Amino acid sequence: MVLMTGGVSNRVFVVFWFDCEDFITPESDDALEKLAEILKENNVRGVFKLVGEKLRVLERRRRWDVIDALKHHEVGYHTNYHSVHPTVAEYLKDMEFEDGALEFLKREGEGVEDIKRVFNVTPSCYGQPGGAWAPQVYLALRLLKIPVYLDLTDFIDLDGRPFWYCGILNILNLTGFRGGVIGLNFELGTPGFIERAIDEFDKIYRRVLDGGSWGIVSVFNHPCTLVTREFWDSVNFFRGMNTPMSGLKPAELKPKDWIDAGYADFDRFVRHVKTKPFVEVVTASELYSLFRDKASGRLFNKDEVAHLASNLKSISFKEVDDVYVSASEIFWLITASLAEYKINRMLPNKVKNVYPLGPYRFFKSELLNTVKLEEFLKASYEVKLFIELNNRIPEFIKINGVKISPVDFLASEAELYMKIYSGEEPEDVELIEGRFEPDRYVSLEGAKDCWRWAIFPKDFEAWRLVEMAKLQTWTIKPATLST
Repeated sequence: MVLMTGGVSNRVFVVFWFDCEDFITPESDDALEKLAEILKENNVRGVFKLVGEKLRVLERRRRWDVIDALKHHEVGYHTNYHSVHPTVAEYLKDMEFEDGALEFLKREGEGVEDIKRVFNVTPSCYGQPGGAWAPQVYLALRLLKIPVYLDLTDFIDLDGRPFWYCGILNILNLTGFRGGVIGLNFELGTPGFIERAIDEFDKIYRRVLDGGSWGIVSVFNHPCTLVTREFWDSVNFFRGMNTPMSGLKPAELKPKDWIDAGYADFDRFVRHVKTKPFVEVVTASELYSLFRDKASGRLFNKDEVAHLASNLKSISFKEVDDVYVSASEIFWLITASLAEYKINRMLPNKVKNVYPLGPYRFFKSELLNTVKLEEFLKASYEVKLFIELNNRIPEFIKINGVKISPVDFLASEAELYMKIYSGEEPEDVELIEGRFEPDRYVSLEGAKDCWRWAIFPKDFEAWRLVEMAKLQTWTIKPATLST
């Protein structure tokens, strides 16, 4: 029996991902190999997000058996040194967007190159260490051609579903009928734990089916937790401590019977997942294919652009013909249309979509007044050229020497587009105030929770990261299953 909702059969995608980071404890190498083997025995491919130093340590220890076991699976990236200070959020907290992306490439690029060298692949995904989420990383991921962000964070969320942000597919805090998250870590092998985890999986599975259509269950593990009683980085890098590489201490090991029970629990969980009729176990790259961005490079006709431009005083992503379009894409489509109108005095029948980044700084309009149509269209034309050159929305738009915010400019553009679309050609354009909605998807409380990560220095804060994250919500939009 196949249940159908909205033309899509019920599908529950399960992704198993592993943060492989403990480059100190040799026994964690065995755990990594064993988990990879358990998945393979169950005909399942996992996603192993490797820390660069972990991979180099495997080579130095000549653990070719572990590396070979990983070749059956998909390899993602988890930074070069994980918790060695400064961590990602620590060194990016005061850096501008592009400078931060370049700094990330400089510090973290080595690990990506090592993965390419050993596995002959580009990492399929990235996830931050602990609470060290930072928005500049997204531009770096685009440059590295890493298309998926697979992790957990309370910093940013779009109603508990997968979403696009800065052109990267995000599989983060899944909730409701779009899925859920299950952690299998230190508790593996303890009495009653795996039964509770299986019950939780079954609840999420039923919730997805009840909601109809599709959902994702994100199951994550740190291989080191199978063999140690505490995290390796808590021992060496707690609260900003930076133990020298020569003095690193391994975490205390679990007894053998606990370790063996943990492997048995993990195997039992995988087997249980596979019994469910609507389950499809997938990798990060498979999720990227399944949830491909239908707006990417698409030609939008003027009726569709008019739909996007209507009622746009409140600016956010919108849906047209089952395709989600971010605020930044709407900005492009309307701006490009008006730029062409300036030249030809006709709205274009079709406009090819572009997915620009948001502006790099907040700006409040100096004055909202009335301007001549030609002055306004000249601004649209110049902004189109700016986006084509810089692939981002400008921080402000100058009209007659007055600086206007991109939010107010888009609201004014949208109103003008609708007038022209309906057959008018006004002599003047009223500049109006817009309301930008998507920045609510960045959580101040969530950011504070991230900064409580035990590895950060005491009282760590990074409010500039919050500001930059909000600016890039111009690019946020839901990800939907491609049918």
